[in-house]
Amino acid sequence: MSSSQQPDAESTIARMRDVLKRQQAAFIAEGPPSVELRIARIDKVIALLQDNQQLLCEALASDFSWRSHDQSLMTDVLLPIAGLKYARKHLRQWMKPERRRAELGAGLLGAKAEIHYQPLGSIGVMTPWNFPVAIAFGPLAEAFAAGNRAMIVLSEFNPATAALLIELLAEKFADTEVAAFIGGAEVGAAFSSLPLDHIIFTGSPRVGRLVMRAAAENLTPLTLELGGKSPTIIARGADLDNAARRIWGGKGISSGQACIAPDYVLVHEDDRERLLVSMQAELPRMFPTIRNNPDYTAMATPGQYQRLQSYLGDAEALGVRCIEINPAGEDLSSVRKIAPTLLIDPPQDALVLQEEIFGPLLPICSYRSIDEAIAYINARPRPLALYYFGDDQAEARHVLAHTYSGGACINEVMQHIFQNSLPFGGCGNSGYGRYRGGDGFKAFSLQRSVFSPARFDVMAMLRPPYGKLFRRVMGLLLRA
Repeated sequence: MSSSQQPDAESTIARMRDVLKRQQAAFIAEGPPSVELRIARIDKVIALLQDNQQLLCEALASDFSWRSHDQSLMTDVLLPIAGLKYARKHLRQWMKPERRRAELGAGLLGAKAEIHYQPLGSIGVMTPWNFPVAIAFGPLAEAFAAGNRAMIVLSEFNPATAALLIELLAEKFADTEVAAFIGGAEVGAAFSSLPLDHIIFTGSPRVGRLVMRAAAENLTPLTLELGGKSPTIIARGADLDNAARRIWGGKGISSGQACIAPDYVLVHEDDRERLLVSMQAELPRMFPTIRNNPDYTAMATPGQYQRLQSYLGDAEALGVRCIEINPAGEDLSSVRKIAPTLLIDPPQDALVLQEEIFGPLLPICSYRSIDEAIAYINARPRPLALYYFGDDQAEARHVLAHTYSGGACINEVMQHIFQNSLPFGGCGNSGYGRYRGGDGFKAFSLQRSVFSPARFDVMAMLRPPYGKLFRRVMGLLLRA
């Protein structure tokens, strides 16, 4: 299927329903897959990514009008491959029954209390447009490790990438194992309403609420990764050049179109101007040019480009001091690229402080004390990530203890997503649930409590008719 030949929503919805019915039937008929089959499925996805990395990078670049091939290789090929390999390495251990303590002394007599992990069935994966490959195959690693089948919905804003992924998956798998679809709001709403066994959704809080409402009809459990405005705190005495270098390193990935990109910076008012100097010095070292620089990614869609331009227009209308960093002074008006821009102490009603930015704009906000910075963060919806720069370990611990976010980095940004042993997810307005690091295996499994009694019938003492022995045992248990 070419990107210009997308099926209509009605036929896509009909096919999704048919595929799910057949996946459910195959799941019941075939039973839980063996370790070997789970590994084989994971290996197929790894091979798909390794064998088609150039095609995937080209498709992503086409969808964005331009996206850095090297960054796509890192985020949409290497990252999911690393997660797949991690799941393959650990799945045997994850699958083992987990022993728990048998109560009432039964364990001493040979009773067993265990948690058995069983596959749920069909896992639904709803991907956004910003990292479509990584966010499709990231959860798939643990879905396959847990013994499930999967259905993936890809964004209509990635027509070339979606068409390629649908084709490649169809070559590797029967649709009763995994199937992918492309669609917009209508397809997404129908997908959310399917009686899937778990849905993982990545996107905005607004759409996340719609997914929750639709999934509630079937009581379908959810993992929601919803983004948010991820703050960066720069403490007094921090290495400002290092902070600027690492902030731009993260913000420069897909030109800030990442859910965990630094959204705004909090810096002490006495350090603000020196930080601005560092920010302006470090950016050109990474991006000496913008317009034709293959490392610099365009805005994904015309709508995203116009949204960011409206944020800039709003800031200018409010009299915000804006520093555009366009090292070569290029004219970008005819391309969907926006130069990195610092917005200094914008008012609270500025759009850049009200909405998740998802682009190369970066508000720089001053604070007078670390507790003021903490209060600022806590007065807003809980973010997906938080970053702290500084050498005071006690202060870093204080910040972590008194703020809430899905993940955090100390003296770095965004690198927690590259740690396969760490779970990933949000909290509050930025979502709930976790995957990666084995947490997805548990989320996509039925954690079944299983008790096996000892040969000696311990419970006989606790059955009627009640008498002195029962009361003596109860007395001992109540005092224990």
